[in-house]
Amino acid sequence: MKSLRYIFLFGIVLLLFSCKKFNGSQEIPAYLKIEPWTLTTNYDVEGAATEAITDAWVYVNGNYLGCYELKSHTDGHYAMVPILEKGEKTIHLYPGVKQNGRSSTRIQYPFYRPYKFGISLNPGEIQTVAPSTSYYSVDSTSVTFKLKEDFEEINNIKLYRIDTTYDAPLEQISHRTNPNAWMDPFDTLNHYRSGHVHLGDTIRRFGLASPELYDIPNVGNYVLMEMDYKCDAEIEIGLYLWMPQDGLVTKSLYFLRPTTTWKKIYLNYSPTITDYYDAAYVKFYLKGYIDEGESADFYFDNIKLIYR
Repeated sequence: MKSLRYIFLFGIVLLLFSCKKFNGSQEIPAYLKIEPWTLTTNYDVEGAATEAITDAWVYVNGNYLGCYELKSHTDGHYAMVPILEKGEKTIHLYPGVKQNGRSSTRIQYPFYRPYKFGISLNPGEIQTVAPSTSYYSVDSTSVTFKLKEDFEEINNIKLYRIDTTYDAPLEQISHRTNPNAWMDPFDTLNHYRSGHVHLGDTIRRFGLASPELYDIPNVGNYVLMEMDYKCDAEIEIGLYLWMPQDGLVTKSLYFLRPTTTWKKIYLNYSPTITDYYDAAYVKFYLKGYIDEGESADFYFDNIKLIYR
């Protein structure tokens, strides 16, 4: 009987502690449903409006709430954000991307504007927003498009063969003649060409480089390259830097995996350019290789080197 009494008392104590655990305020959040971003550009200055915005960095009345990834659900592609706030608020959404294509290095993209709006938050209510963004204006900020290559101008390609040992030629292709070419979803009539390299037979490697790029901000500034690409084999991307004492230095930085669909990448050159701050000039390069008996195609478009 004594053991039963102890069990009974233990049960009462456990019940009291359990009830106390769930005492207090049980707030119901308001919800913000964030749909995919829309990017608009001034084509002549900023190039095509291709983007790979994966996230929204959310601020409520200037207070950081969190970074939310837009994910695929059975009823669409969006992020659902709970907000423990009530009443009239000001929301800032900053476009987020995967820097260098890695989920572990998500950043607020420094060249895209935030989306700002007012909202009345009510507990339990779901409100939907479809954010839009654009590049910060070249005229009103220090944003600079140092190089922009969309392969539309036949005699204006700004990528060159590295040397004669990288003997695969770069050509322009059109989606009118090659279905693998990148297609501008907004203007299929005027913006429809891509860069293309084919490896096979006796040609097993290619190398392309930009012109010499001078006056790049060299300490602590964002210097990034955007590129749309599709490839059958790995692409190596790096920098050539001309150093006063050492001559030409080669830095291999990133490797892009093969993909059967067009993808966009945001590559950060800032750390390397900061490390080599006294370089007279820099050039970025693209390289690809295949083994004997293999073949591969590489496609590029909308290459932009941007700094701020």
